[in-house]
Amino acid sequence: MRWENYFLRTDDAFLEFWKGYLQKERDILYIMGLGFDPRTTIMAESIYGIKGTGRRDTMAIRYYTTEKDKVTQNHALVEENIQRLNSLIATNSYSPYIQKDVVFRSPDDNSITAVNSGAIISSLNDLENYSDIIVDISAMPRSVFIPLLTKLLMLTDTHNQKGDGIKNLHVVVAENPSLDGKIHDNGIDEEATFIHGVRAKEGAKYEDQKEVWIPILGENQEEQFDKIRKKLSPVETCPILPFPSENLRRGDNLINRYSELLFNDADFETKNIVYADEGNPFHVYRLLTRTIDRYNRSFELLNGCKIIVSALSSKLLTIGAFLAVIEERQAGRNVGIMHVESLNHELDHDYKEVKIEVEKNNKLFEIWLAGEPYISK
Repeated sequence: MRWENYFLRTDDAFLEFWKGYLQKERDILYIMGLGFDPRTTIMAESIYGIKGTGRRDTMAIRYYTTEKDKVTQNHALVEENIQRLNSLIATNSYSPYIQKDVVFRSPDDNSITAVNSGAIISSLNDLENYSDIIVDISAMPRSVFIPLLTKLLMLTDTHNQKGDGIKNLHVVVAENPSLDGKIHDNGIDEEATFIHGVRAKEGAKYEDQKEVWIPILGENQEEQFDKIRKKLSPVETCPILPFPSENLRRGDNLINRYSELLFNDADFETKNIVYADEGNPFHVYRLLTRTIDRYNRSFELLNGCKIIVSALSSKLLTIGAFLAVIEERQAGRNVGIMHVESLNHELDHDYKEVKIEVEKNNKLFEIWLAGEPYISK
């Protein structure tokens, strides 16, 4: 397993790591989402606040529903985050941020998010001036950061295999299940689709393969769950629930919320439930990898199987799923990530009243995906 020995730092250990890491000169490309989410600038403020020497360039990805729709209902919140980012950059005397726009829908109302996201970084030439690429997914939707990370992982691997210096790829995220519960989808796509770059193989050669569905369950995603389920014909459904978690009853609460959808399905059995540590994406990665391997062995004599993973939970657990899918695809497994794209999001109306209490639960995570820790000296 590529990430059997992994690098993960949280909260105080997160800050200690970056304080030590930036004592050496580092040329950083910091890629972040520029959205309405209250966590948009938290990670940049933490890392840029440590100073250090070397280049600091910021790439901010801004989202639009359509090419013509440049003002959304969250416009005021986005503008507040832009002001905070500009203030942070000016305080540190860094270069102004580069904005990359991602449009979600084409003129004929088809999703083009993932294709546009995979093109944010076009080639290794875009990374040549940097020792470290940091991707802050705190304010990035899955349909943006999964294609982006797929591209970056491929490019950094290609560079590092040449033996001409090392490029490091980091993912950072401010995780807060309480805040996630305050964010709701305001309209979703009509149909579930595979995310660009992690699409399961289809066609005549694979049509006899049995489907296994592994949804990672999270709050406020019942409609997405239902749409994905109706697109599939799984012989087994293996939901992943968060445990241990900050809220010890979170897994039970999720089972209650999804009970009607789960227990009315003949392909679901309670023994198939998998529990993964809410605060460790590499735990999800390990469990998923073993589960995918087990099903592939079971169906080996029946033309194999198709594994569909759906990340309906936190960004952190989604990263774990992404790593497992990327590794299993490289091993030749037929596995992909299917989701239902959100057309817009909104914060609960009472958020301002509970803002201080909710934001106390922000946890900072550093996930080092490629580079120095994984290269033999």
